[in-house]
Amino acid sequence: MRSNPQSADLQTIVNDAITQQKRGNHKGAIKRFKRILKHAPDHPEILNLYALSLAEHGDVRTAQRALEAAVKYDPDYVEGWGNLGVMLAKGGNNDAAIQAYDRVRKLAPELPAGHVKFADACQHLERYGDALNAYEMALSIDQNNPSVWRGLSRACMFEGEWDKALKAADRALHSYPGHTLLLGIKSVAYSELGHNDEAAHLVDFEKLIEVKDVSVPDGYADLKSFNHALCSHSLAHPSLDYEPTGKSTKKGHQTTNLAEDEDQGPVADLLAAIDDTVRNYQNSHPVDQSHPFLAQRPDRWDTYIWATVLGSQGHQSSHIHPSGWLSGVYYAKIPDVVSANSESQAGWIEFGRAAKYPNAKAEHPVRSYPPHEGMIVLFPSYFYHRTEPFESTDQRISIAFDILPLE
Repeated sequence: MRSNPQSADLQTIVNDAITQQKRGNHKGAIKRFKRILKHAPDHPEILNLYALSLAEHGDVRTAQRALEAAVKYDPDYVEGWGNLGVMLAKGGNNDAAIQAYDRVRKLAPELPAGHVKFADACQHLERYGDALNAYEMALSIDQNNPSVWRGLSRACMFEGEWDKALKAADRALHSYPGHTLLLGIKSVAYSELGHNDEAAHLVDFEKLIEVKDVSVPDGYADLKSFNHALCSHSLAHPSLDYEPTGKSTKKGHQTTNLAEDEDQGPVADLLAAIDDTVRNYQNSHPVDQSHPFLAQRPDRWDTYIWATVLGSQGHQSSHIHPSGWLSGVYYAKIPDVVSANSESQAGWIEFGRAAKYPNAKAEHPVRSYPPHEGMIVLFPSYFYHRTEPFESTDQRISIAFDILPLE
């Protein structure tokens, strides 16, 4: 029989714990919930609240155990199953998370949240058909959730449902104008559907890609010394990692965000040059309401910036930068084999070729640029891009960045 924490003394502690939780004092809330659970160890709602504060305090594993106990004591506890799914997903156990969300769907099929969480988890496991069906179930209940249209658009793209992907992306863009991922999906769907004029308007190489040479910042004798400082800083960075998980870098190393360093060194000078270059880009690309990218332009932004070090056969597979508005690459070191006269275009950067999605058949128009030291290339973050492999004993060192809009 489930214990009842409703005595006057326990109820006072419950109320106090909830107050501390609402105030963000999760450490204090955890202490109070523990006292309550000594008297009511099998109370699902208290276990659920306890788990939420544990998770906010960073103890996801204990939060998961508390929620497992909550649904053991009440197998029909919808909120407990939903939060258990969240904790399992945070812990990397997506298979178990999907089972928890599926339980929510069965207990409360009238609630779209369970279908959405289930679909999101399916996408993580590349179960795109299951995700597509669950998103559609959620939309049959509530058609006004833009995040569901966004998820549906991505699932449809992986399933080769190009017309559905396009329509879902358009629906989501009403609420997320200029959304990078959605524009990337549209660019692929247009090509797959044979809407070549629309694709060319959205992915306009001539109009939207800009290539410049960066002026040497004050304090450096010449471009060579500036680039040498950037390369030394990047190669010595403690976050430099070989083929980091979830990134497009192949046969090469990549850092995390160099802008977060207390001592940014020469990166600070590059960031200043990037700011100037982005402002100039905005001046040369005025607001244009007829284009979804040019209709959106941030007045303020953060810059996420990282170094990529490629060796022989190193390259970037085709990708976009979902968090950015505008992206770019600065080239600090280029091997001699990477040449503007190269027929193989070894080491060049290429735009327009989409990632290899299942069922995709279209040949996308592409535009390639040979990099040289001191060059910076700017492009909308939804432009698919990759680099060609090269063969050399020298390293190719570039510093990429995303412009992240601020409210």
